Amino acid sequence: MFQKILRIFRKIFFWIFFICLFLLTTVTVILHIYEDEIKQYAIDAINKRLNTTLEVRNIELSIFHDFPSASLEFQHVLIKDAYKQQKSDDTLLYSQRMFCNFNLLDIWNGDYNVRRISAEHSKLNIKTTKNGDVNYDIIKESEDTSDTNFKFILELLRIDDLDFFYSNLATGQFYKLNMSNGLVQGNFSEDQFEISSESTLFVEKIKSNSLSLITNQPAKLDLIMDINTIAKSYEFKNCDLIVGEMPFRVKGVIDSISLDIQIDGENIALAQLANTLAESAVDDAKRYNGTGILDFNALIKGSLSSTELPSVSASFNIENGSLTEPESKLKVYGINLIGDYRNEQSDRSERLNFEKVEMKLLNSYFTGVAQLENFEQPLLAADIIGNLDLEAFNKFFPIPNVEQIGGNVNLDLAFKMQFFDPEYRKDKFEILSSIGKLNLKNVSYKHIENDLVYENISGDVLIQDNDAAVRELSIITAKSNLILNGAMKNIMKYLDGSGSLGMVASVESTKIDLNEFIGESNTNSSATPTKFELPLNLNLNIDLKVDQLSLDSHQFQNINAKLLLANRKAEVPRFSLNALGGGVRGNISLDNLMEAGNVIDGELVYNGVNMKALFTDWKNFNQTTITDKHLSGVGNGSIDLLLFFNPYFSIIEDKIYALAQVEITNGELKNLETMKMVTDYMRSNKALNIMLNKHINKFEEKLLNLKFSTLSNQILIKNRKIEIPRMTISTNALDVDFFGWHDFDNNVEYHFSFRFRDLKTVAEYTEFGKVVDDGLGLVIYLTMTGPVDNPSFSLDKEERKNALKQNLSEEKQTIKSILKTDFGLFKNDSTVQKMQQENKKQVEFIFYEDESEEDLKDSTGRSGNKKFTGKFFEKLDQDADKQKRNVIFEKEK
Repeated sequence: MFQKILRIFRKIFFWIFFICLFLLTTVTVILHIYEDEIKQYAIDAINKRLNTTLEVRNIELSIFHDFPSASLEFQHVLIKDAYKQQKSDDTLLYSQRMFCNFNLLDIWNGDYNVRRISAEHSKLNIKTTKNGDVNYDIIKESEDTSDTNFKFILELLRIDDLDFFYSNLATGQFYKLNMSNGLVQGNFSEDQFEISSESTLFVEKIKSNSLSLITNQPAKLDLIMDINTIAKSYEFKNCDLIVGEMPFRVKGVIDSISLDIQIDGENIALAQLANTLAESAVDDAKRYNGTGILDFNALIKGSLSSTELPSVSASFNIENGSLTEPESKLKVYGINLIGDYRNEQSDRSERLNFEKVEMKLLNSYFTGVAQLENFEQPLLAADIIGNLDLEAFNKFFPIPNVEQIGGNVNLDLAFKMQFFDPEYRKDKFEILSSIGKLNLKNVSYKHIENDLVYENISGDVLIQDNDAAVRELSIITAKSNLILNGAMKNIMKYLDGSGSLGMVASVESTKIDLNEFIGESNTNSSATPTKFELPLNLNLNIDLKVDQLSLDSHQFQNINAKLLLANRKAEVPRFSLNALGGGVRGNISLDNLMEAGNVIDGELVYNGVNMKALFTDWKNFNQTTITDKHLSGVGNGSIDLLLFFNPYFSIIEDKIYALAQVEITNGELKNLETMKMVTDYMRSNKALNIMLNKHINKFEEKLLNLKFSTLSNQILIKNRKIEIPRMTISTNALDVDFFGWHDFDNNVEYHFSFRFRDLKTVAEYTEFGKVVDDGLGLVIYLTMTGPVDNPSFSLDKEERKNALKQNLSEEKQTIKSILKTDFGLFKNDSTVQKMQQENKKQVEFIFYEDESEEDLKDSTGRSGNKKFTGKFFEKLDQDADKQKRNVIFEKEK
């Protein structure tokens, strides 16, 4: 029985298969026969409806894509822009595959009624120019298509993967989205019909001018609409739109000349709104959490125009909302917001008003009002009162280029600012006006590219437009502190990088360590050289008072100075400070010439400087000849200097110029190796050794412990050489006439001379008694040349010859004077007459050039001679004391 039933089924299956195969073969044959005819009908029908040319790479007729319906497949369909007023080869519509479906019986009847259209992997670009010209005017309005064999009687439109772009330059509207799948059903051939649609979308961007409203959000559309093709009206019967997670209900009517649509938000959570506005919310790990409901309703009403926005009014309200940032878990709470959107102005300009803004962020709070208008280049105006916790605020709204920030700011501020490119350059803005007050408390700050941390910034800041003033603004770093009072011109433009800052201020500090601010020196071999550049956008006039200042290893105290900076030139026209036990005052300037280098010019006066401490502090000026172990004393004098540096602020030695007046009092030179070299030379020189054999050892002891009351000279530094003019150095060992030079390569040429009698440390006796030098004895001339660490010594014959000439000239004049005085000779010699006059010992009048005429009288009008005699007495007393000391010195010898 079972076998019999199985045979019957096999027969039935065979005949069904055979019949289907026969029908399929027949249909295939028929399709092949009529394929060219159907294609031609389709092309003719479409072209009759279009104002532009349809380009198709290939057309195929198939029954397999939408069986049992036949389909006409258009491959790589292209329709270009159809502007009326301009030419364009851009794409209006492109579809990789487009299908027109019709009944198989239509092939037999010869009338083809397209009931379904589907498109795959398509792009649609709808564009409107500034003057209202559109690229989508492709449908002929009153073309009679009744005589064609290919008719569109649509019942279903299906879309798979459509990229849609809408651009209206006249209204500043830009929409970009992707429809992954969409289905539209309705009897499109009727004059009045209802359509239903379900679509899944992804909104890449909805933008009004420069303001992005929605970015990277999924969306869904569920629509039922009544359409009247005669009246050209479209009524939303039911329309549910979900953007992100925000549900909206749309209702209203659109006709050929106007629209009247109402949009209501239904129980929109505040977190949904935050995630919709945030691009990062597409990542589940970066989604905001929170509480609070947004009430939203909008009315869009007005005439339809390609160049004009309809009237839009919308209002929104949030009460007691909260948001939690996903990464830092930072919570914003107490959010109360009342606002509205309008473009009902006569010029249809857009305006977003916030009648009330309140929120709390950890220890911060804000309350105020705000308004945003002109979405092409948004203009924000706000009036805000609050207290800002900078650390918490920076976590929620990161400040560009800030690595660390903290502290509190009390603010009462009203401002208006213009954004120029909020989409691509959010930091590009201009503050048009501002007024208010900021009170900083324990603010800390660190820039992302700088290791320096500013701490405990506290004080008041007053702001008015682009200018500001500070009062008792204290700033503390790890090693420095200062208090700033002053006015800052154009500070807002300076902060945004569009202008220069002018500052007139006073700075007071107990300590400043400049090493914190100037960074690693270019002299450090391990550092990458950087060009030194004073800021061109700073104009400073600062009075500076610093108790303690550090630079490298140097310490300065009690600094009072005025600093001027403009056009990359820094000047200190006056300053005074204490350092190394003494004082320094003067003026100095730095001219930053960029590629041409840098120039320092200055005049300094110093007094009471501890020379031993000076050499210690400046590391013996990178030489070992005379160090802090050898030299002591008190320095006084002045320096006129001119220094040139390359663009990297390395000094150019060839161009160093300095003229210094040097005076060292109560000085001492101990264990100077050069002195040991002198005595060694004396021992090695046979003539000197014979003369001084009994004295060299004792003389060496004194020479290694030289003491002098005053050393004074003028020193010139030029062409990499230190030039020392002739001078007399009076020490406890001997009086030395000295001059020479010392170059920057540590080569020297020193010339010094001293009297033979000064070298004797033991009195000499003859048969006539003790030998006493009359002061005209033998003078020894020595020269020291070559590298300072290995010099060559020799008798200075040239200098001895010059000295003899000088002495002979002096002796000649002396003899002439004696002969004239005693015998009346050489009457016509002017030098002799001068000598004679100078030797007269009659009445001598003393005048003081620095005394004025009023000084000649006292307060009673009597003669002021008492003053002169007093000063004259003091002068004589000083001269006598000096002579007395000379006598004592001679006796000691």
